[in-house]
Amino acid sequence: MDPAHASPSSQVLKMSNTAQYTISELAHYSGVKPHTIRIWEKRFNLLSPTRSCTNIRGYGYEELRKLINIHTLLQSGWKISRIVGLTEEDIESEVKSLMMSKIESPKTDFLINGLMVHMLNYDEARFTEVLQHSIDRFGIKKTILQIVYPFLKRIGVLWQVNDISPAQEHFASAIIRRKLLNAIDAMPVIPKGIPSFILCLPSEEFHELPLLLAHYILLEKNIHTLYLGASVPAEMIAQAALQSNATHVFTLFMSSSPMEKLKEYLQIIHTGAPGLTLYFSGCPEMCKKPLLNDSVRHIADIEEFESLVRSLAH
Repeated sequence: MDPAHASPSSQVLKMSNTAQYTISELAHYSGVKPHTIRIWEKRFNLLSPTRSCTNIRGYGYEELRKLINIHTLLQSGWKISRIVGLTEEDIESEVKSLMMSKIESPKTDFLINGLMVHMLNYDEARFTEVLQHSIDRFGIKKTILQIVYPFLKRIGVLWQVNDISPAQEHFASAIIRRKLLNAIDAMPVIPKGIPSFILCLPSEEFHELPLLLAHYILLEKNIHTLYLGASVPAEMIAQAALQSNATHVFTLFMSSSPMEKLKEYLQIIHTGAPGLTLYFSGCPEMCKKPLLNDSVRHIADIEEFESLVRSLAH
């Protein structure tokens, strides 16, 4: 369930115009295969990479931006033979026009590219419009899994090479979070019953999007939840479980904290509320060693979590 994007930083970095990417990195960020990039370079002189002393291609930010825009046009039905006849300004203009228009059947890559472009420009209105269009067409759960998660993976890697600032990542995540909260608020309040889930993130964990999605999935199956949110001490979870008669806890480990620290977190909850069943996601290394007992279970991905919820809902 881990969206696998980089953790935010208090230091705001400027987007780098001098970053150098390999062709494989360029392919990952843009969604265009390396083989296709090489063909376009050779046939159309589409990009102008630098060459290292060992003849390895290097691509800058402008090449990355141009390739994202080209991919966006391709996903909307343009032919590469038509695109190569445009200036970079024309390509930018056509992409902006596309993003402002209503696309009846957009492919997921088109929507992801749209989010990328509007995030880079801090264009909240258009970012929100693309996101809402996806929600209206696919629903909130499919939008998160097929559009938002791949998008977050892309910007996470870009952030690690200083090409996306933490401010841009926060800008995008905040809008996505609002949409998830709106979807959750629109659902009926589920009365207390069995099962009853506490949802929380460990201390110093703040990325709530996967937890909010878990919240939505539980409510969708009419399972009662107690949402405690980010950075919750283990002692507080145990206390809340005893006071609310919760039966299950679900949490996520998304940081690079030492495994023993994460296991200690689960141990404190188990000791304070021994009747709880604990589910956690993230930190697959923890599964290589014995867990506390049978009441602690690792959830590998969203599909396994949905399967668990379905079994409990029956």
